[in-house]
Amino acid sequence: MTKHLIKQVLEKWGFPIIQEHESSLVFRYQMSYIQANCLGDEDENAVALTLTGIFTADNDKKMMLGLRTCNEVNCYLIQVKLYIDSDADLVIASEFFYQTEDDMEYLLNMSLRSIIAAKKRFSQKYDEFEEEAKLISELEQE
Repeated sequence: MTKHLIKQVLEKWGFPIIQEHESSLVFRYQMSYIQANCLGDEDENAVALTLTGIFTADNDKKMMLGLRTCNEVNCYLIQVKLYIDSDADLVIASEFFYQTEDDMEYLLNMSLRSIIAAKKRFSQKYDEFEEEAKLISELEQE
């Protein structure tokens, strides 16, 4: 039921589904690939949206700056949380529960907007922290 509702909303909005699995869908939204996961049993009304593939902490410095950025951004966001997973990849996630079909469309829209806003905010904050780290490193070398 939940997966079917998500598919209906995406079709209504004109977003084609790129991949479909038993309990998840992958689609493109604002130049990002989003995965929608139906949580629990088919009758449960829980959805988790995730965005990955935009940042990998492939060294200690990037890991430190990435975690610092996640912590900074998480302090100000309510709907979305950012974290770095065990593969050192950034995950931006949003979960919601809906009551009606109208709730689904509204909450899906709000969650998607929040994920994209978090993506932009992460990139901006990371760049700021990276620049700050460079300046500190230069000052320490003097």
